[in-house]
Amino acid sequence: MLRRPLLALVLPLAALQFACGGDSEAPEATGDAMDSPAASASGMAMPTLAEAEALEVRNARLPMARTLTGGQPTPEQFAALEAAGIERFISLRPTSEDGAGWEEKRAAGGADFARIPIAGAEDLTRENVASFAALLDRDGEAPTMVYCASGNRAGALFALKAAWVDGMDPAAALELGREAGLTGLDEAVQELLGVSGR
Repeated sequence: MLRRPLLALVLPLAALQFACGGDSEAPEATGDAMDSPAASASGMAMPTLAEAEALEVRNARLPMARTLTGGQPTPEQFAALEAAGIERFISLRPTSEDGAGWEEKRAAGGADFARIPIAGAEDLTRENVASFAALLDRDGEAPTMVYCASGNRAGALFALKAAWVDGMDPAAALELGREAGLTGLDEAVQELLGVSGR
């Protein structure tokens, strides 16, 4: 009965110890991690959804292999996620938003970092979606975290990329966006994709 609470405490502590220069060898992958849809065919490390949730990443989602979405990570979460295998972080927040803007300095010399500022529905443009797609395609196999304040903008860009760039059926693209965290921008994305309703 105590197993789950203990795991919830041990996982973030282990990840933070590894991030702060603890044991230089990564812990052996468990069956859970290996069976996860996030496990890469090439064997690249990737945190599971359970690990991201244990780190208390806001609204953490794993909508597709090697891709984590959610809210803004703290510097401690950023370090722990990097230690757990995230190689690329994409922020969709303008640097003017509270809690954003420190990542460029933190990522220097470490994980790959990029920012596409999406302030709201007006920034859901084909140009921004094309930039997002190009970033994802550049190192397609790299374990990635895409985030904003809550995961809403991440879901919006994934939906629009799926439809406009990848040629997915708009209704299916909308569902993918929702799986990735789309909430408040749902209506705007429906309009852009020419679909409606749930």
